[in-house]
Amino acid sequence: MSASSSRRGLRRLARAALLLTVVPLAWLPAAAGHASAATVDAQCLGTFTRTFTPPVTTTTQNVTATSTDSYSTCVAGFTGTGITVTTLPLSCLNVTAGPAETETITWHDPTGDTSTIAWGQPVVAGQTVVFAGTVTAGLYRGATTAKVTSGISYVGAVLPCLLGTPISQTTGLIDSLTITG
Repeated sequence: MSASSSRRGLRRLARAALLLTVVPLAWLPAAAGHASAATVDAQCLGTFTRTFTPPVTTTTQNVTATSTDSYSTCVAGFTGTGITVTTLPLSCLNVTAGPAETETITWHDPTGDTSTIAWGQPVVAGQTVVFAGTVTAGLYRGATTAKVTSGISYVGAVLPCLLGTPISQTTGLIDSLTITG
């Protein structure tokens, strides 16, 4: 390989890396009523743990699902911890289902600010769940929000549940949380 073809390859790689960095942000909507682009207030990823009381079984029953979300890696904004508590009818097969819910995030900033997010009903595709909402109180009030999660333990829990082992907890990844003001 010649030096000039090697440089061309490096330039192509640099352009591709730039596109991969910039293009994902292009979907963010502009702030309503403003000509300028929206400001990303927080952009994080992390993990979640969802605990079920009573445990989920083959029989549909009302279950309280408590989700603890750790927003541990942020490229914008502070890290934080979110809590959501929802009671809904669940069984082994619809363990990822959920209604609209409210999450309170405590930010790990110097003053311990919180944000209350009203999430609409999530869109579920297998073990991936997509949320859209609005910050209704606290830090970033009025901002729009989006979150994508993937339940890494879900697939491994369903078959044993169908065979009689109740699901008391699932875990997963928060692939993205974006708050845009």
